Amino acid sequence: MPNPHIDLVRNLIDQARAADVDFILAVGGASSFDTAKAVGVGLEYDGDVWDLFTGVAEPQSSVSVGVISTIPGSGSEVSDCAVLQQGHDKRALENRIVIPKFAIVNPEYSRTAPYRYQAAAVADLAVGFLEPYFTAKDHLESEDRLLEGGLKAALVAGRRFVEDPQDLKNRTELHWLSATMFNHCFLATGSENDWTTHRIEHELGGEFDVIHGEGISAILPSIIRYVARRQPKRYAQLAVRVFDADPYDNDAEQLANYFANRIEEHFKAFGLATSLHELGIAESSIEHVADRLTLNGSKTVGNYSPLDRNDVIAVLRLAY
Repeated sequence: MPNPHIDLVRNLIDQARAADVDFILAVGGASSFDTAKAVGVGLEYDGDVWDLFTGVAEPQSSVSVGVISTIPGSGSEVSDCAVLQQGHDKRALENRIVIPKFAIVNPEYSRTAPYRYQAAAVADLAVGFLEPYFTAKDHLESEDRLLEGGLKAALVAGRRFVEDPQDLKNRTELHWLSATMFNHCFLATGSENDWTTHRIEHELGGEFDVIHGEGISAILPSIIRYVARRQPKRYAQLAVRVFDADPYDNDAEQLANYFANRIEEHFKAFGLATSLHELGIAESSIEHVADRLTLNGSKTVGNYSPLDRNDVIAVLRLAY
């Protein structure tokens, strides 16, 4: 089930307890893995598993979970993260306890996965190298180079995927990049990760049941264009280093917009939506989404250039 719901996990926990299950195997992509991770910690917890996602309680242990990857992109096969939703409320549990005990990654296994889900995951893969790149704090130059290299590789492999989805060698590249990308804590050691795009998309995904990568592609170009008006430096650097834009012919905001345009073109090549109206999301729902995301304006989103309620509304309208 894409965007797995708490009811599915509760049901699986009940079945697992009745059968005295002591091992869980997940086959698929991130949603399958997230479901298994949630069941694993839920089986070892006396209360409701949703408590572990809201912060009411911390997981102390998990039934062993193994995964077999059939879609490259999320990095969930090696990650310490599981995403789950209750109603329209989408939450992430991040704890090393949920890291799978093993992951089997054979590029042959993803050849028959539906194109739409693969395309969305491969698009999200590139963005996984972007989110930790955006930091306003002092950091190591080597971190930038590692993330830039990962982004370049993900963009190249993504283009090759569009040209030939069955190319086994390229699938190998995508699966390896998927596992590498989620090591962003290593690639960006010491920096303050942003994750603005993912936090906004999780709200949209919870509200409208959007496939994660499609939600990402619909909003990221607009986030870049909006934030570039006040803090373009990091986007401009990517335009120069990743897309070879000329830093002398353009100012920082122009470079940032060039980067947004190229990323948008990349998403369009997959056949993914690059606006909210293409996803069937009503413009009238934008303020509601912003209210939920910012707790009615009481908190901001992201770290690189924090967005308040009005900023989120402006971004979503730009994305519409």
